[in-house]
Amino acid sequence: MAAAVTPAAGAPTGRGSDWQRKYLPMAALVVALFIAIAVLPSSLNVQQPNPSQTLEYAPVPPKDDTPPPPQGNFSNLGLGSSNLGAAAPTSLVTLPPKGVGANPSKKSCVGNPPRQTEDPLSPPCVAFFDGDNFGSTYQGVTKDEIRLVYYFDGNIQELGCSGGTCPRPNEVIYDLFKPEDPNDADNAGSKHLIVKAMRVWQRYFNERFQTYGRVVHFYVAFGPTSQPPTPEERRADAAEIYSKVKPFAVISDASDNADAFLQAMAQKDVLNFGSLFGRPNSFFNQYPKLIWGYLPSIEQQAESYASYVCTKVQPYPSALNGNTDRTPGNDNGKPRKIGIIKTSDKAFEPLLQFADLIQKKIADCGIKVEATGEFPHCCYNKDNHVTHEYANFQMGEFQQKGITTILWLGGIEGYYGPAADAIGYQPEWIVLGDGTMDGNNPVRLMSANNTFNHRAIVVSPQVYTPAQQQQICYQAFRQVDQSYPEADLGFSCGYYTNLFQFFVGVQVAGPRLGPTSIDKGFHAIPAVQSDDPRVPACFYLQGDYTCVKDAHAEIWDGSGQPPGDSRPGCWRPIGDGTVERARAGGRRFLAGKWPTGNIDAQLTGQEVCNGFSAGSLTDPT
Repeated sequence: MAAAVTPAAGAPTGRGSDWQRKYLPMAALVVALFIAIAVLPSSLNVQQPNPSQTLEYAPVPPKDDTPPPPQGNFSNLGLGSSNLGAAAPTSLVTLPPKGVGANPSKKSCVGNPPRQTEDPLSPPCVAFFDGDNFGSTYQGVTKDEIRLVYYFDGNIQELGCSGGTCPRPNEVIYDLFKPEDPNDADNAGSKHLIVKAMRVWQRYFNERFQTYGRVVHFYVAFGPTSQPPTPEERRADAAEIYSKVKPFAVISDASDNADAFLQAMAQKDVLNFGSLFGRPNSFFNQYPKLIWGYLPSIEQQAESYASYVCTKVQPYPSALNGNTDRTPGNDNGKPRKIGIIKTSDKAFEPLLQFADLIQKKIADCGIKVEATGEFPHCCYNKDNHVTHEYANFQMGEFQQKGITTILWLGGIEGYYGPAADAIGYQPEWIVLGDGTMDGNNPVRLMSANNTFNHRAIVVSPQVYTPAQQQQICYQAFRQVDQSYPEADLGFSCGYYTNLFQFFVGVQVAGPRLGPTSIDKGFHAIPAVQSDDPRVPACFYLQGDYTCVKDAHAEIWDGSGQPPGDSRPGCWRPIGDGTVERARAGGRRFLAGKWPTGNIDAQLTGQEVCNGFSAGSLTDPT
């Protein structure tokens, strides 16, 4: 038996997961707890009272997005009609009444200057549209609707099912323009809660975002219950969904062999969105304009981490070292000697890529690595399948060489902490946030005897997650539904960010919807630093198809109490050195824009606990 860390909500569990092996944890990630798109807080929030102004920001694409061949007949599939006027019950999608005046408002925009929703990173307000949307501009698009499929694993674990025991729902594809079936709860178990949540999100996003006379028609699809699903099963799901729905876009929340599904969809010219963590730029460039990721590419995240090390670590002496009571004395104030810990497990290719990129980048800024430790199996807290003598030996070697600062390049491993504790070795730790190592619970499990207490810094793309009722996604959800179980809202929030990114894409594309117009709209977003720790800076560079471009640094407090969690231990986001920022959840920085000074220079003692947590302990066989 081996104790592993369960990934975030919406993500699969167990080391055998391809989601862990190839792409690392993060999926809706813990509850996801995190996830929100940035169409940037300042320069974009300009009032746009009519569609012509919108098109300056989101230009109408050229004619290369040609309409698809005639669509098939859906009536024999039991799916909704493609004609919104006949298919969309007002109880599912209720648009605000048309206002009065020269530009009557149909959307409830907020703020000054107005933006589309309460999310601080919403696009500028487009409250009214009454022009030509050009009809069927792309497959899955008509003058009335846009078809979107949200694809989940059939073995839903985050809502109580495990080990392939969840029943396969009676319908593999749920059409959310159809009224809710009261039997769904009995037939589909926890899947019912997902479908119910998606109905809420269907209404919320359609009512709040500008979709130019169309309504986004949601479908929810569940994959096979086998564990893990094979690439062939993923491709078969893609073929089935395409034949029955012919969607404009899909959002994938799948884990094992998920890329087989995405690639099969892209080969059919369907757009893909999702929190696709641990992918290189080359993955997205396989199908330009068709695969969009919320989370940063490997290259972008490596740049954030390496720039932190080069800015905050390399020029300064040791600052958080705990070796104050052993000969030859206090290590703080001494020149840093750098060691690296990384995995050599070839099943975790993204971690190997992270390590290679980071090592090259820090070498370029003059960092000399004095010692390297490798753990052979990733990513368990305690892996009882292997001996842990390597950890004892490596920590002893690091201590003997006087390593003051360890760069941990991703992947959870629970033996190094106890090994260091056993010999009284207390270095600084600079941790790469990989969706697990930046979660509270995994570090609790790793940090025996508080190994990392006030000595570990994580550099993470994850956002600050406050108490549930203060989260943007929670407040949005409750605008539409007050009856959904409070305990399950965290999981529902995990779907917000991917949907937000998709609807931003639709709005900035303008009425002539297609991959080219979405590409132009996204790439028109300027590079602006986020001013809110709950949301990232989000923009798209040339040849780049991922959103998040910044990160924040957090310090580990073994006794801190995160919101909504009774267990002690949390990461505390570090701000800019002001108490105001510290109490508000810290501050995020673009790569290369970290504040000057040592890693403790901006600490105020008023930092608050981040609620982001990558799950709980499991004991897979």
